[in-house]
Amino acid sequence: MVRNLFNFGLGLFQVSMALASSSAQYLTTGSPSNPPFGLPPSDFALAMADPVSNASFPTTGYNTSIPAGPADATGNEVPGWYLSISVAANVPLTNASDSSISAKDKKSKFTEAAVLSLVPPSTYQQKGLDAESWRVCAIVFPGGLSGEKTEAAQTARLDGTCAALLLSECIQGLQINSVANTTGKGKGEGACGSLAVPDACLEYFGGTIGVGYEIDSSNFDQIHRRYSFFAGASAPAGKDNATALVAMERVVWPVVLTWTHFSSSGEVHDSAGWLYCVKAPNTTNGRTATNAGMGKGKSMWALIVALVLTGVVTAI
Repeated sequence: MVRNLFNFGLGLFQVSMALASSSAQYLTTGSPSNPPFGLPPSDFALAMADPVSNASFPTTGYNTSIPAGPADATGNEVPGWYLSISVAANVPLTNASDSSISAKDKKSKFTEAAVLSLVPPSTYQQKGLDAESWRVCAIVFPGGLSGEKTEAAQTARLDGTCAALLLSECIQGLQINSVANTTGKGKGEGACGSLAVPDACLEYFGGTIGVGYEIDSSNFDQIHRRYSFFAGASAPAGKDNATALVAMERVVWPVVLTWTHFSSSGEVHDSAGWLYCVKAPNTTNGRTATNAGMGKGKSMWALIVALVLTGVVTAI
């Protein structure tokens, strides 16, 4: 029995090594209103309504009910804003319109999907965020972080700020560049653009470009009271693909939120940008582990290591 346990432990180690090299760059991206693989938004929403894991991280946010004008709107933070992530397993591809998915695969294959959302304070009035006074952008880096940083994130205590994973020079560079990216753009001069990864961050990121998504009434989920702006999905595979689910939950999504307040003339009055690292908790047997730092799988691995260290395995 101990020998079988040892072999099982080696198998777990091999799987963990394979996952350590996985990257978000193999994912298909979109948004809940334009889901990956051309899935109908209603189908995608139904699948995401029952996530296997989710998490929320506090963010810096502002009072978006402040009208256009001279007020220093980004000078005073408002508590209660969060970035959230939800991961769903076994999302069916039956009605996918993407030509890369064959008719056969539509019937037999599934995908694992993640959705990122900005959650406003409970007292938030949705009408306060409009193009007349504000532009809020979420810039997502779909390549995620490098393999080394992704691996480090699995055991780090993540609070959403990226401080445990990235150097301050990298964080500050992205935040400064995100604000410069919108400076001088009035409310009628385009929405949320892309953002290049600065040199100080290149070795830590899995890609070089961040994609901008505008936060507005078009992506506001009235039922769950959140702005759901981004969706990522894994390659089509068989049902209950544990490897694909684990890989999706391992992804660390760097997200820059930029807040731009307009003057009464329509020009940018003030703006602020903040970088976050968002990751779903790992799950065990399809449901969220009660302790993200030590799930059942990790407990088993700890037992195997203990057996080896105490000489039980070598005594066979």
